[in-house]
Amino acid sequence: MELTNAVSALNSDYVYKVKDAMKAGVLGGTAAAKTSGDAFSAVYSSVSSLLGSTNDYIEKAQQAEVDFALGNIKNPHELGVYQQQANIALQYTVAIRDKALESYNTIMNMSI
Repeated sequence: MELTNAVSALNSDYVYKVKDAMKAGVLGGTAAAKTSGDAFSAVYSSVSSLLGSTNDYIEKAQQAEVDFALGNIKNPHELGVYQQQANIALQYTVAIRDKALESYNTIMNMSI
């Protein structure tokens, strides 16, 4: 497993899911999001799948550490790749959370 493949897999998992949700009109107010309930459920499902993916990467990295300690993984580079995948997934998740909080604060500070 190469690091470039790991990073490209993460890009498709995280960035493209958010991008596809926005293209589908979830946040744009198009016909795909007819009510605010539909928009909320679409955003919620997208966020929950991102959190689930992040958790899966972290669990794989933890299992790889145990396997390496037991001698089941002979290549230390493979362990590094699993750890880097988990790190990048966590960074993406934190970045998305930070942007969402920033957007929320901007909306709440708008004057009517």
